[in-house]
Amino acid sequence: MNPNTPFPRRLAIGLALVVTGLVIALVAGLYFFQNRGQTIPVVIDQEGSVTITEAGAGQPGSSMLRINLSAGEAAPDVVAPSIVVGGDPLTAVEVQRILDRLPELIAETGDELDFNLREGTLPAPRPGETVVQPFPPPPTDVAPPDVPSGPLEVLRFAPEGEIPAAPFVSVTFNQPMVALTTLEQLAQAAVPVSITPPLPGTWNWLGVQTLTFDYTGESDRLPMATEYRVEIPAGTTSLSGGVLAETVSWTFRTPPPQVQLLTPTGDSQPLEPIFFIRFDQSVEPTAVLNATRLTANGRAYPLRLATEAEIEADETVARLAGQGRAERQFAFRAQDVLPKDTPFTLEIGPGTPSAEGPLTNPTAQTYNFRTYAPLRIDDHRCGWGWDECHPLNPFHIIFNNSLDAANFAAEMVIIEPELPGAAVGINGNTLTIQGMSKGRTTYRVTLDGSLPDMFGQTLGSTQSVTFRVGPAPSVLTGPDRPFVTLDPLRPNLSVYSINYSRLNVRVYAVEPSDWPAYQSYQQERYRQSPPPIPGRELASRTLTVGGEADGLTETTLELNEFLNNGFGHLIVAIEPPASLLPTNVRRQEVIVWVQATQIGLDAFADPGQLLAWTTNLADGSPLSGVAVELLPGGESGQSGAKGLATINLTSSKGDILVARQGDDVAMLPNSVYAWGGGGWQRQTMSDELRWFVYDDRAIYRPGEEIHVKGWLRRLEAGARGDVALVGGSSTVRYIIYDSRYNEIGGGTANVSPLGGFDLAFTLPDNMNLGYATVELRAQGAAGSVSNNTYQHNFQAQEFRRPEFEVSARNESTGPYFVDGQATLAVAANYFAGGPLPNAETTWRVSSTPGSYSPPNWPEFTFGYWTPWWRIYDYSYEDGYIE
Repeated sequence: MNPNTPFPRRLAIGLALVVTGLVIALVAGLYFFQNRGQTIPVVIDQEGSVTITEAGAGQPGSSMLRINLSAGEAAPDVVAPSIVVGGDPLTAVEVQRILDRLPELIAETGDELDFNLREGTLPAPRPGETVVQPFPPPPTDVAPPDVPSGPLEVLRFAPEGEIPAAPFVSVTFNQPMVALTTLEQLAQAAVPVSITPPLPGTWNWLGVQTLTFDYTGESDRLPMATEYRVEIPAGTTSLSGGVLAETVSWTFRTPPPQVQLLTPTGDSQPLEPIFFIRFDQSVEPTAVLNATRLTANGRAYPLRLATEAEIEADETVARLAGQGRAERQFAFRAQDVLPKDTPFTLEIGPGTPSAEGPLTNPTAQTYNFRTYAPLRIDDHRCGWGWDECHPLNPFHIIFNNSLDAANFAAEMVIIEPELPGAAVGINGNTLTIQGMSKGRTTYRVTLDGSLPDMFGQTLGSTQSVTFRVGPAPSVLTGPDRPFVTLDPLRPNLSVYSINYSRLNVRVYAVEPSDWPAYQSYQQERYRQSPPPIPGRELASRTLTVGGEADGLTETTLELNEFLNNGFGHLIVAIEPPASLLPTNVRRQEVIVWVQATQIGLDAFADPGQLLAWTTNLADGSPLSGVAVELLPGGESGQSGAKGLATINLTSSKGDILVARQGDDVAMLPNSVYAWGGGGWQRQTMSDELRWFVYDDRAIYRPGEEIHVKGWLRRLEAGARGDVALVGGSSTVRYIIYDSRYNEIGGGTANVSPLGGFDLAFTLPDNMNLGYATVELRAQGAAGSVSNNTYQHNFQAQEFRRPEFEVSARNESTGPYFVDGQATLAVAANYFAGGPLPNAETTWRVSSTPGSYSPPNWPEFTFGYWTPWWRIYDYSYEDGYIE
């Protein structure tokens, strides 16, 4: 082979192709591969020998390569690792020698670019009109203002005397003291006022006559616990030449340390309490502790600062310590364990020092507390503090110490006589018993001596308290709505009462046409002079009510005697005699319209028609041949074999659906309540436009182009309404607003025959960042349909590519419960690859109380029910959720 030929450089590639082909199938044949545009044959014989020729086999001057193939061996599973050659790192001098050998790097045009700063954002739109005025104004003949002359005087100054805090010092003169110039020049002007003691700060001229001093220390006010003297020397001269005749000086004083918060106080405190104290200014803890005394029964108890571990172990103190400024608060405790059931006095001062100034508090601030005593019952009461104990009111037993809910057992409480449904709960120092208590009954509650408190004590001996439940309040109640249908098998009406021995009953015969008058009566019944109950009075009598005192008694009114063959409509009014009404109760009454019928009547309405469904109330089977009509003055129809009847609503204004079959008349008002009505027909509906709009990215930089695409559909109203194309020629007018509602663009887009439209616009470089809006309005055929406007939002932001991603995962299986455990993990990785190490991670875990209602049963709640009139703070304390 000619060593100068380029063939060998191609040979490795060709061999790789040939060998690969042989691995797939060792089949004799003729193969080819390309070499600089030439086709070179490759011959494989039956024995697996490979022959490669250049410029054709057997030609003069050709080169031929012959390769013998044999069975191969599989590569080993374990590949020996490459040997890494060790070495020593180069020194800085050696590295520099290598760098010195490189050619000089010369900067080219365009290598250095300034930071791409925005020119600025658009200002917020301003209401009203912009009035252009020249500045300075044109010269006029207006005379210059009068400049005060005569002696210089101090008009006013502040602060003065005893003050709670001093944010600044202010002095106002009667004449100009400085010329109108730049703020920088004013700051360099001489100041004729001095403060003692001297303070770091700046003097600023507000105008030309008022001078203020702003403190530049660690806080936004002058130091506390300090008496200040401010002086303006005699001879001070104003800009107009006025001279201050006499020195003007005054003093003001900021208060010494005052306690803002101290805990604990009150009774039942532990024997090793951690005291936490917060002041209104910075203090030095050791100095304050030296001025603090803890005494009891003439003995002083030495104090020491609490350690960090002791603070963290006390939940209340740890929480308070994290809420205030560290330099104004500290925690301390007694060196010894305090005796039980002992009143203590804690005095801070007199002479409490401040870390801000020299003044000390001349008086002591005194707080009292008492260590816990042996557990005892302090009080017991029924209900919510009322004078009387009524049935169903809870029983409360109050102790001097908080009880230990974790070690409490229901067996520690015995109630006699038995209290049905009794439930016992603990909240702090109160034990509450809730149950179905009866009136005029005395209950005895016995507590076992093992009842524990939070300090590890027990009640010691069995103790009992009694609760005398008085009579229940008089109550009358009935159906929860003013219109009911009686049971077809038992046409009776039931009312329920407590502590009423007699009830007055009146019965009126009515027809469906009396319904409007009945609604008017319901609206006016509580006025001073209500209208009469509509209908014809059939009976007025007094019933004697049986049942136990203080018990809920059912009174059943048999109405068959007032019905026609078991059918009819009645208004029944029940009320107690006036002589039996409780004091300060005007009336208690049940007034209800009842219908006795065998027809079950249901209705379904849309804007065009009403579908009435009549069934047999006894067995639910459809009723045919039932005449139905809308009153007053409505259309009518008749039910078919499936009990269905259709009534046209386009011309009917009826409010009451009535079904008749012989003597049986059933009624279904549009609303059974006093303020209902309005007809079965719905409000007239019209076609509406529906929008589907989206953009290509949702977030853009100012200066980029945004593409928006959308479709329009017409939602047709009526019984046969459908989703249709908008039809006709339509356009969409659009206006773009930035986050401050500046109009930054707009235009018009055509709507295609299929309801599609698209638009594109370039965002201004100086638009305000945030959520921007595309306001769309359909015009033409689409504009004649309601809901023809739409708003689409997108974001305009300056952003950079994130360098890393943070993800969290759950490594344990739920559900999770309070006081249980859950395992979570978080991972942070660079997008370029590799983990993000040593990153600070903050976790926040919270629990939310929940509840559950079965489907279609919203009245039933499992969990903690929150009434609509009260908002609970769900916090776990002493085993009770409040």
